[in-house]
Amino acid sequence: MRLDRPAGIYLFFVPHLLGTLYAAALYPDDVLVPSLLRTIFILYAGTIFMRGAACSWNDNLDQEYDRQVYRCKTRPIARRAVSTINGHMFTAFLTAFAAGFLMLLPQAVIPYAVPSIFILWLYPFTKRFTDYPQIILGQQVSLGVFVGIAATGVDPREQPLHKQLSMLSLYGALVMWTVIYDTIYACQDSKDDAKAGVKSMAVKFLPWLRPMLWGCAALKIPLLVACGIKAEFSKGYYLIMGCGGVALSLTVMIWKVNLDDPANCSWWFKNTYWQVATPLSLALLAEYL
Repeated sequence: MRLDRPAGIYLFFVPHLLGTLYAAALYPDDVLVPSLLRTIFILYAGTIFMRGAACSWNDNLDQEYDRQVYRCKTRPIARRAVSTINGHMFTAFLTAFAAGFLMLLPQAVIPYAVPSIFILWLYPFTKRFTDYPQIILGQQVSLGVFVGIAATGVDPREQPLHKQLSMLSLYGALVMWTVIYDTIYACQDSKDDAKAGVKSMAVKFLPWLRPMLWGCAALKIPLLVACGIKAEFSKGYYLIMGCGGVALSLTVMIWKVNLDDPANCSWWFKNTYWQVATPLSLALLAEYL
């Protein structure tokens, strides 16, 4: 489940949190504080189990690759401390718990939660046939923003066009964010992955990694701005607490991360959730309040 490594839980959870805060900022009179807090708690609890299921599923399918990667070869399934069958049983157990929390939310979340689960199932296979698994993971993780919005009782499908465009812009920005931090994460294993035949953007763009990350950041910030414009947010959303804070955090991270040092890449991966998520979360919370 990686309970000893909670950074992944936060990274899975943050899009859900941003979705709830975004919906609350759009409709502050309809999304009351007690309901908002209850929704956030349910999403967080469900995320713990779904992220655990994703880790278990991924480790099971990747066990032959993991045995060839120094950082991964001591994982329970890779070192044969847990059998393949038991690994799948544990994945099913965790998925059932996550589904239980999902059932506590409005039915409007289903059109977004089901594709998210399907992409999670597909993700381990993508590393076999595409150099861009980070983009696919970004699409899956970022669907959490729609789950978060729908969980508050705001159905994205029933919103006016300009608000739908705002939501899609936020979704696109989160996809870019996921590509950035997961590519940095993949840099830890890029040399071993290349030998083992594991595909990733860290392997594909090895000579041009930093320019690629700058390009993703250059797409993320305008998408966040477009999100605010279409949602008609106040000026505070664009300043240091919002888009400005995100831009500053991304700039520092991409500028300072040592892509050739696995330990340094690990540190930045573990800290991106608060360095980037905090200013955006505070900006949306300020809009709500």
